[in-house]
Amino acid sequence: MPEKRSKRVATAAMAETPDADRTDIEVKVGKWLTANTSARPLTDSELQRYMASGARCGWRLDVAILDQAVALDLVLDKRFPRSRPRVALAQPPTFPSYPHVEEDGRLCIIEDCDEFDHSQPVAIVKAVLGGAAEILEHGIAGTNQTEFQSEFLSYWNPTAKGGTIQSLIDPCGDTRRVRLWRSQAGYFVAEDRATLNAWLTNRAGKGLKRDAECSSAFLLWFDQPLLPSDYPNTPDDVRALAARLGEAVSHDFDRFLGNEQQDWVVVLGAQTDNGPCFAAVTVKAHKGHGRNGPKRAKGFRKGKAPPAIVLEQARHGVLMRHRVERADPWWIHGRDGNTDLSMLRASRVVMVGCGSLGSPIARLLAQAGLGEIDLIDPDLMKLENTSRHVLGARQYRQNKAAALAQRLQHDFPHSRATGHPSDWQKVATNQPEIFQQADLVVSTIGSWSHEAEFNARQIEAGYPATTLYAWAEPHAVGGHAALIGDTGGCLACGLSMTGEALFQVADFPRSTLQREPACGNHFQPYGASEIAVIASMAADLALDYLLGRAASTTYRIVSGREASIGRIGGGWTEDWRTATQNRPSATMVERTWRHNLACPVCGKSDR
Repeated sequence: MPEKRSKRVATAAMAETPDADRTDIEVKVGKWLTANTSARPLTDSELQRYMASGARCGWRLDVAILDQAVALDLVLDKRFPRSRPRVALAQPPTFPSYPHVEEDGRLCIIEDCDEFDHSQPVAIVKAVLGGAAEILEHGIAGTNQTEFQSEFLSYWNPTAKGGTIQSLIDPCGDTRRVRLWRSQAGYFVAEDRATLNAWLTNRAGKGLKRDAECSSAFLLWFDQPLLPSDYPNTPDDVRALAARLGEAVSHDFDRFLGNEQQDWVVVLGAQTDNGPCFAAVTVKAHKGHGRNGPKRAKGFRKGKAPPAIVLEQARHGVLMRHRVERADPWWIHGRDGNTDLSMLRASRVVMVGCGSLGSPIARLLAQAGLGEIDLIDPDLMKLENTSRHVLGARQYRQNKAAALAQRLQHDFPHSRATGHPSDWQKVATNQPEIFQQADLVVSTIGSWSHEAEFNARQIEAGYPATTLYAWAEPHAVGGHAALIGDTGGCLACGLSMTGEALFQVADFPRSTLQREPACGNHFQPYGASEIAVIASMAADLALDYLLGRAASTTYRIVSGREASIGRIGGGWTEDWRTATQNRPSATMVERTWRHNLACPVCGKSDR
């Protein structure tokens, strides 16, 4: 449960040493409690209640809260003062009675992010007791009832004994019918069958069977969350909640309950100060009969019982509360705090090259909430690739693009990832629309001959999409990411005739390539941590462009640490020292990718 921040400041009443013996600490706390409160040590039987949470010792205090006598238990575990004291009501009230009082009577006083000076155990106890008194004063006076709403899930969830329903529903404020799928793994709700099928396909590798039946669920959306007094206990309680939303909703809800089905799922949604929240109930029909029960639906085939009879069966049915586990993209990609998500979900990226640099860039974009990504790479995964690739040994001998697409869709089922196990030339020839419909192309091919060809194609095609070229310098001591579109220079404008960047981060006195014990095979030695820095910079630039925060001439360069470069015999270039104002280590610089009038590729074109 989210814990309430105490406004009391822990001030030291005495100076204790951080390394004091635990027994001495407990003695000091006990002496202070005895001298300043009505505290007595807990008996063994009283302490037993808290043993499951590691209790070591405790005291019972009788305190007066708004003229009410309240018995509190203060309990310390073996980690105190590194851990927090536990304060609980000796006689837990019916849950939920007061905000910040849990089902077992524990008071939630300190937030997880709050820290205390561990060298001041008595001060910690004083602060915790002060926070407990404050919580109970507000709770008994009824002045903090709105906190039931702002922290709704903390009070609904402990009482939800029926399990969890996974939700793909959009967190928008509309009462409406949604789709429900019952499976052995549990219940799933979504806006429509297509959304549900796509999510299941991406997540588990198979979607709904063609004849799989999806029934309806009902979403009731309220302006604010329910108070505990409004939590439904019967089907008629839920009908009363629907009636709050107007006659039309009430009528439609009764029609919903009049449709014969296994059970009825009702999702309760509302906006809190901390974002949207969801809960759910199920209603299982009463099939029996009796003096006060509903009529039997005798003589009717399944699904053919009159709505009036079905409604009565629902009204006399059993209600069960459920937790709702949100799996919608607004929650997954930012917990409702990502204001860029709508734009990202509408964006499409083509990734050319899915190696050690391209694969982490693709994953970072998917994690950010990108809607669609096409992955292009003809190469197969080798075991030696796994040390710096997002894929591992399980994808050995699989095509990098196809395997990466499968992984991204499994991990982020709201996004669409498509693998193209081919070189980009074939894709551009056979499926030109992939490039034409892209909002951004990211190239991490790592081969000058291929990227020179791709650059020429983009010029000839009139730059249907801006391209972000990303590459690493030897040993990944520096990384580059350049956005190139229909303004500024082309890729060749900033490179030598052999594909080396004219602006370099580091120099090396000799070749940095290492050869494998095979003819013509060589590689650049670097690890996953080095390439991760470059991938992060490139992904950030891609996101900035998609969100309209970077122009198509933006050029960013990042460097590694000086110690790392020195170990492998390299040094900073004068250009880099100048660009970083002689602070070259672990630095990023942003420049403009300029048009070179002498460029052999586009020098004569009007850019």
